[in-house]
This record gives sequence, C-alpha cells and structure tokens, in this order.
Amino acid sequence: MTPPLRRDFLKTGGLMLAASGLGIFSNSKIAVSSSKSSAMLSDAPQPINDKDRREREERAKALMLKNNMDAILLTGGSSMEYFTGVKWRRSERTFACVIPREGNTMWVSPGFEADRAEATIGSGANIYIWEEEESPFKLLAGIFKDLKINKGRIGLEETIRYFVSEGLKEAAKDVEFVSANPVVNGCRGIKTAHEIELLRYINNVTHNILQSTFSQMKDGMSQRELATVLSSEYAERGLREWAIVLFGANAAFPHGTDKRELLFPGQMVLVDTGTSFNGYQSDMTRTVIFGEPSKRQLDAWNAVKNAQSAALEKAAPGVKAEDVDKAARKVIEKSGFGKGYSVFTHRVGHGIGMDGHEYPYLVKGNRLRLQQGMTFSNEPGIYIQGELGVRIEDIMHITENGAELLTPQTKSMTEI
Repeated sequence: MTPPLRRDFLKTGGLMLAASGLGIFSNSKIAVSSSKSSAMLSDAPQPINDKDRREREERAKALMLKNNMDAILLTGGSSMEYFTGVKWRRSERTFACVIPREGNTMWVSPGFEADRAEATIGSGANIYIWEEEESPFKLLAGIFKDLKINKGRIGLEETIRYFVSEGLKEAAKDVEFVSANPVVNGCRGIKTAHEIELLRYINNVTHNILQSTFSQMKDGMSQRELATVLSSEYAERGLREWAIVLFGANAAFPHGTDKRELLFPGQMVLVDTGTSFNGYQSDMTRTVIFGEPSKRQLDAWNAVKNAQSAALEKAAPGVKAEDVDKAARKVIEKSGFGKGYSVFTHRVGHGIGMDGHEYPYLVKGNRLRLQQGMTFSNEPGIYIQGELGVRIEDIMHITENGAELLTPQTKSMTEI
C-alpha cells in the first residue's frame, strides 16, 4: 500500500526524514535467505527501449481507431514517459505532445526550453515553440488543423491539469475532447513480458532488503532507527525508497501515524516499502513478530495470510476485479475479526507499473474483467485501533490461466 507522499523520502510513523544510512542493529529471530543480501544490481533487466515504445505507439493507434479517437494529448508525467521516453516536470508552462492516429507525434514546448526539449526528445522531432506572450493552446489548435483533426475527437490523458483542458476547449472549439483512458489504460494496464521482468526484479530486490532489515531489529530501538536501517539497505544498492515503519498498535493506521513507539518483545512490526528501478515500481508489506506472538496476533496474521492466498487463487483472466476483493474479504469475515470494511478498511489491491498506484483496481464495484498481463498489489489487512495492525502485500501478475505473485509469499511471522 503505497503512501500518498513523495517517494524520495522516508515515512516512519508519520514522520518524514531524508533517506540516509546509519547504524546496524543486533539480530532478531527473523530468518534471512541464504542469498547475499547486499547483492548489487548487476543482473538487472535492461530498461525499456525504442522498440518497446514503437510497439506501444502502434497499440495506442489501434485503440484510437477502436474508440473513434483521432489523437491523444499528453503532458508531463508517467504516461508521456511510457509512450515517448520523455521525462518532463509539469508546470504552469504547457509542454505537451500529440500522438495522432495517423502521422507522427507533434510536440509543443515553451520557447526558452526549446534547446532542452530538442535534447530530450531527439533531433528531427516535430517541436512547435510558443513564446511567453503567446498561447500554447492556440498553437495546439493550429497543430490539430495541420493534422486535419480540428473537427475530430481528441483524448486527454486523465492527469492533465484543468487549466490545460479549459485552454484547449477555448482555443479549439470544434474539437470534441474526450477521456484518453480507453487508449492510455488499454496500453498501460496490460504489461508486456519485458515490463513483468522489470517488476519481478525490483520487487525481489525489495524483498531481499526487507529480509536483511528485519534481521537487524533489537529490543528498545525506535521506528526511526529501523527505518534508517532500511534506508541504508536501499542505499547500498543505489536506490531511493519510500517506507512506512510501524510498531505495535501504531500499525492499526494503514498509512502511518505521528505516534512514536519503541520495540519490545511480543510486538508486531509492519513495514510497507518500495522503490523505483528503470521506471518501474516495487511495493511490498510484511508484518512480523519480535519475540513470541500471542494467540490473538497469530490468529490475525493467519487470517490476513489466508486472505491473500484466497485473492491469489481467485484472480484469473475473465474474473471480475471486484470478485478478487470479495474473495479476500470473505476470509477476513469468516476469521471472526469483522465484516465489510470494519477491520479490513481498504481495497485488496491497486494496479502497479510505472506508477505505484495505477489502473486498474481490485475493489467492490469494479466489474472490469481481468486480462493476462495485468499487475496488482495483493494486500489484505486487519486494523484494530489501540491493539494491532497486520498487512501482507506482494505484487500479483495475471497469467494465462490464473495468477502468480512476483515475490515469494511470506511463510510465517518470522519468515518473510
């Protein structure tokens, strides 16, 4: 469960601190795999390449035809990077690209950014420049006319800012602007084998980091101290992380709290963390015990583990997204901890890829039928205020006949 915060910082019980490496702590009872925990990223998959992006563009154009769109328009963000490889920070100065169903991609850039735009996009690109006193929206309207789609249907990517969409509607009054979701989500929601390879790799790196981090717990350490251990493990691999680190009853807050807690025997420890590598995200949660669990803790943990297994077993091509959530929730309810959203307070999963949370979602009411290549978090939980919180999360891939986790499923409260 990715926290709705910047990913280059570390969240520890609601406290934000810069990622940095400090001390190493004594062993707990957490088992560590025999693989070298500090292995570097030498065996990493290759990043997405130009061939991948050409295939994405062709898929997008086929979906434009199917959905009666003449073009899609993107501004800076992960969708622009997905289709073009161009990373661009959004600002009040509009930088955009138009991918037409027929013809080459067109770009619009502020004039003072022209050199950077050409260096980023590549020489020979169709880049149109607007100066500070000019309207980028009138410039885009002119591009629509040149492409002969000035009376057509153009899809706007869903994260485009309001002032951009309004400016376009004013400047190009004869254009019908619609949601580009059928095209963008239709491409991004179905991962290729290369994307699955990238997701599998970075999530397994995260799993390895968590194993090493948990093995360094010690009596009396703070949430901040364990978070710092986690940060140093990422730093050894050249990665920057986000994390939620919670002890005991603090874990009943799914996205953390500013309450401080020290570790002592019998406490459960919840760590939710992830990172980004070659543009793709990891997201993993483990809840472990420091010392020996009580029956209540063990019952809650087993209920969550069984709920994750039920969701995994249910997920398959053709199954409704909401039915995966239902399968996990049914297990929690039968465990006696509570019905509906009373203790399992969130959906069972979100899509993941270039964004930590993206289309589609495994939640009640979503009747979308799953397809091979979709990827989701599978993260049931139990949260009881003032007592405990348990969440177990792995990334799940929809296969030809069912689903698989990209990382090893946790075995017990001491074997992550």
